[in-house]
Amino acid sequence: MKIILLCAGKSSRTGLGYPKCLYKFKDSETLIEKNLKILGEFGFSNKEIYFATGFKSKLIKNKTFNKYKYIFNKKYKTTNMIYSLNQVLKKIKPDEVIVIYSDILFERKCLSKIIKSKYSISTIIDTDWKRKWKKKSNFMNDLEELKIKNSKIYSLGKKTFDLEKIDGRFLGITKFSKKMTINLKRHLISKILGKNKNIDFTNFLMELIKSNFQVNAVSGKFSWHEFDNPRDFKVFKKVKNI
Repeated sequence: MKIILLCAGKSSRTGLGYPKCLYKFKDSETLIEKNLKILGEFGFSNKEIYFATGFKSKLIKNKTFNKYKYIFNKKYKTTNMIYSLNQVLKKIKPDEVIVIYSDILFERKCLSKIIKSKYSISTIIDTDWKRKWKKKSNFMNDLEELKIKNSKIYSLGKKTFDLEKIDGRFLGITKFSKKMTINLKRHLISKILGKNKNIDFTNFLMELIKSNFQVNAVSGKFSWHEFDNPRDFKVFKKVKNI
């Protein structure tokens, strides 16, 4: 099993001037260090962890002591997550793959649940998202539709202001089986990128759903935190299990 950490973005909304995964908390640990520690506790070795880099990639390599695998997306300014993901998949042998956003903190239960999932495509969904999201400023401007039936996601990625269209919140932790990874490498990603090189992750999953691939929700109440803007860093308080 391989881990792919998506961290190629410019982090423009944070105003940090460097990749937000390198934000240092009061305990002197960076965001990425906290997540690497969890991955280590689950037994993932350095050679099984891949960084999909772009913006200030050398800084990420330096701050993580060049211990891991780093795949640079030279088109990071004009592309998005899936293009970066594809650059990594081109470099690795087919295997089970867990793709993780690098701008989130998550409890160990998230990783445990996704590792155990037997579906071809599975993604962590928080059903207790409203309580957390209402702490964000202008939270209504950062809502995406996500509808689930019998653990299968059938709609996600569209902007919405209707809370009834949201059965949970996509965290940014998704697993692809080895067979699915082979399909992605052979033609699926290139086909979708051929239509939109700037496609994001949720809309990519929706394209797979439209192509009759089943995307399964691993749903539950999870402790996690997403960092999109300066306020997200300010309001974050250490939560049990994170």
